[in-house]
Amino acid sequence: MQTFTLCRGWVLSLFLTLWGCAFTSHAEAGVVQSVILQGRVLDEQGEPVVGATVVIGDTKKATSTDMDGRYSISNLPLGNHTITVKMMGLSNSSQTVRLVAGENVLNFTMSNGMDALEEVVVIGYGVAKKKQVTGSIASVTPEEFNKGVVGSPDQLLAGKVAGLTVNRSGGDPTAGATIQLRGPSSLTASSAPLYVIDGVVGANIELVAPDDIVSMDVMKDASSTAIYGSRAANGVIFVTTKRGKAGAPVLSYSGYAATERVANRVNVLNASEHKMFVEEHALAVAGSETGYDTDWQKEITRTGFSHNHNLSMTGGSEGTRYNASVNYFNNQGIVKRNGIERIIARAGIDQSAFDNRLKLAFNMANSINNSDHVDYGIFNGAARYLPTSPIMSDGAEYVQYGGYFQVPGRTNYMNPVAMLNQRDETRSNNTLLGNFKADLTILDGLVWSNVLSYQRTHYDKRYYMHRTDFDSKALGRGYGDRTNLKHIDKILETYLNYNLTRGQHTVDAMAGYSYQRTKNNDGMWASSVGFMSDDLGSNNLNLGTLPEGYNPFTDSPATLESLLISFYGRLGYSFNEKYLLSASLRKDGSSKFGVNNRWATFPSVSAAWRLTKEAFMENQTLFSELKIRAGYGVSGNQNIDPYCQIVIFGPQNGQFLYNGKWMNAYGVNQNANPDLKWETTSMFNVGLDFELWKGRLGGSVEYYNKETKDLLYEYDVPSPPYQFNRLLANGATMSNKGVEIVLNARVVSNSNFSYNTTVNFARNINEVGSLTSNIENIGVSQRYEGGIGLEGWTGQTAAIVLPGQALGTFYVAKYVGYDEAAKRTIYQKPSGELVTQDQISAPDDYQIMGHALPKFTYGWNNNLRYKSWDLNIFFRGMYGNQVFNATRADLSRLQQASVTNISKDAVKEGVFETPLIASSRFIEDGSFLRLDNATLGYRFAVAGHKYFKQARIYATGQNLFVLTDYTGVDPEVGLGGLAPGIDNRNYYPRTRSFSLGVNLTF
Repeated sequence: MQTFTLCRGWVLSLFLTLWGCAFTSHAEAGVVQSVILQGRVLDEQGEPVVGATVVIGDTKKATSTDMDGRYSISNLPLGNHTITVKMMGLSNSSQTVRLVAGENVLNFTMSNGMDALEEVVVIGYGVAKKKQVTGSIASVTPEEFNKGVVGSPDQLLAGKVAGLTVNRSGGDPTAGATIQLRGPSSLTASSAPLYVIDGVVGANIELVAPDDIVSMDVMKDASSTAIYGSRAANGVIFVTTKRGKAGAPVLSYSGYAATERVANRVNVLNASEHKMFVEEHALAVAGSETGYDTDWQKEITRTGFSHNHNLSMTGGSEGTRYNASVNYFNNQGIVKRNGIERIIARAGIDQSAFDNRLKLAFNMANSINNSDHVDYGIFNGAARYLPTSPIMSDGAEYVQYGGYFQVPGRTNYMNPVAMLNQRDETRSNNTLLGNFKADLTILDGLVWSNVLSYQRTHYDKRYYMHRTDFDSKALGRGYGDRTNLKHIDKILETYLNYNLTRGQHTVDAMAGYSYQRTKNNDGMWASSVGFMSDDLGSNNLNLGTLPEGYNPFTDSPATLESLLISFYGRLGYSFNEKYLLSASLRKDGSSKFGVNNRWATFPSVSAAWRLTKEAFMENQTLFSELKIRAGYGVSGNQNIDPYCQIVIFGPQNGQFLYNGKWMNAYGVNQNANPDLKWETTSMFNVGLDFELWKGRLGGSVEYYNKETKDLLYEYDVPSPPYQFNRLLANGATMSNKGVEIVLNARVVSNSNFSYNTTVNFARNINEVGSLTSNIENIGVSQRYEGGIGLEGWTGQTAAIVLPGQALGTFYVAKYVGYDEAAKRTIYQKPSGELVTQDQISAPDDYQIMGHALPKFTYGWNNNLRYKSWDLNIFFRGMYGNQVFNATRADLSRLQQASVTNISKDAVKEGVFETPLIASSRFIEDGSFLRLDNATLGYRFAVAGHKYFKQARIYATGQNLFVLTDYTGVDPEVGLGGLAPGIDNRNYYPRTRSFSLGVNLTF
């Protein structure tokens, strides 16, 4: 693991400077008498309001409440003052008081009768109160985030938002998650949602530490996302981070330490069990592979240790506010030589001028991410390698392998410990983001906003295979490669917001312009072989001795540049906050697409009716809120590389003789398509929001119909007339229809005990439409996906992309059973004929035998509080999904137990015929219920303490148990791509972690 070289002095100087600014900004002159104002802020239930801002209106002094809801401000002038208390989610409270010399006491009670409706959510290029929202937006606050070891902010949302699937298969701390919102909606382009961080579109989520997040708002329907046009077909996630608050400086620290262990192992035979099995069945094991007791899975794993530390400071006056934070995260993987180390530094300043008519904000964030990676082949090796074989051997024939025991000539059979220790891969990501925003109030209600952002990522990858590596690519000579790339993203946004209220009528309008220039893969890739020593690895490729004809730059990446220009606007109308209407329009022009389709328009319209504002609902006491909303919008997906629309030349396999010398051949590697355009998603959404009994029970019910057309797909084309045999074109279609339900309840709420619970449910039906392109005579009727690659399974696939079916449709032979007398497995052809596996012709005799996408997903969150104790318990799961267990298939070769290990499940099943075809025998139910997170915390009473404003300790357990019928390591396998739901031996064991943490505020 590399160590950080970030200058500690810079961080220290930043904090000292901000501390100096804080004390300077709070120095007051001319105070003739000592006046202190103090008190307590409570809600309607008598509970302390923590973090409320208390402002002395005419002095620009402010502070915030502590964990007991107490505040105190000193050095105030005598006389009458208006004191205002502000807190998001609660109604502002103001009182006028006459201050006298000495101590003055003023308490506040804040109203929360309509708190949920008054809460502010982020929308495109602005904010809105929940009661004003006409689209489908889900908000998640830090209190609802997943706790424990969290490597990336997207993991905070897993199971928390109905319709949002955050799938991180395995426990690799260096791996990202597959995120889908309301089902898959692309065949080749990325299905990841668009992130907007503090107004910066497309900002890197790695720039945000989980402890710095204030809220995450998820835009789910196209009527909400259309304002972001060609990038928003997969939804938009807004991330709002902590900003400075008026008041005395507040210093906060949060941190935890955690241990992680393997939650579940591959259930293979140990040494004694394997010896017994081969003896019972008269199988012969080579003498060199017997006499040892090796637990290969144990040899490559360990107990991982993780720790996270976040230090932040906020403060300022009403005119100048500041924030700064530093986060350090170190997650040691449960696999040896695997882990991640990251530091994130953020700083921001907000300045108001000209009686708050001009507001300036500057933010800077830097993330340095260093990680050590492992070859996933070690997992299959640890399962298959005979437990009676040694790790090392003193035999002379093993010197060339570094003393590791290896078996030459056996397919896909490599010592996993050797593979782990003889391959080095480190990666580094250094991402910098700076953004500046200026809001100018030109007239009352008219605000002109300008946003400038610059994001730069420097990516560096080092990979080296030792000279003793068993792979023929490196054996005896070593192999190294180095990738060094830079990515730059520049954005200018300028837009006007206008709000006008006349009586019961409110009109808001927004219009803007956006310019974004992106440059990716600016760098190089190089490789070398023939090293005399392994000591320097890939740090100096010049030490390699290249054999004749070796080309070290064959796969050098091309620099990719693109430009996106946009014009957009939105118009909203509200009558008495009862009838709400919103419409938006965006026109995008992108250089990624063909000259005939550079521009596209993305419209949306939505409306809402708040029935509780009607006269006929005035006297009822059941509903405190009842709102019907509906919307329709169109958004796009341009998540493809630039230059896909033009002819690209590249090296070919072969050389030609020119002037007596052999030259590398170059030719067309990509056809031009001047009609290439973005994928377009249209969505109709209708929803019902409700609150009963003054908010004790609330929630929403939604139905959506999502149609995607002009899907990008790579087709086989004749050559000639085309210069290359593949063509990327539009034309395919896909649909997603579904229902989402969210229920939240305040079951119990009093001064000593409270219990709140939230349940979310999502049902999505995905269907592939046409696979025909928009180019005449080019298309396919179906496509086989999901290559397995087991020994003897040449060309075998397990999935099919077929019109009328969902992505992830398993298309395999139908398994009927096992004839124990004949020792043959029996299958059924589509005609109904029963045959043996040698009579099955793949894929002609295959059938649809299951689906990888779940019928529904769900999450259940429970928050309990008793006095100073708090407990959060969160369950999540999915139902109706199936998994093709290729790992089980690979470990079911009972007849080959003398050369590879087998699973205990295969021994119990007792099928003594080696599986050579993909069949329904290995399709299993992947439904599961997981206790994903449980956190127990205790808040210390710190009222009146000289230094502490808040002190809390907590303990968290993650992945405490999972209920499932799946026999593999974990039922939650990857759900991305064209062949989701395949457990293909490349698992990283999921972890079970326990952490102890603390939150302190000074």
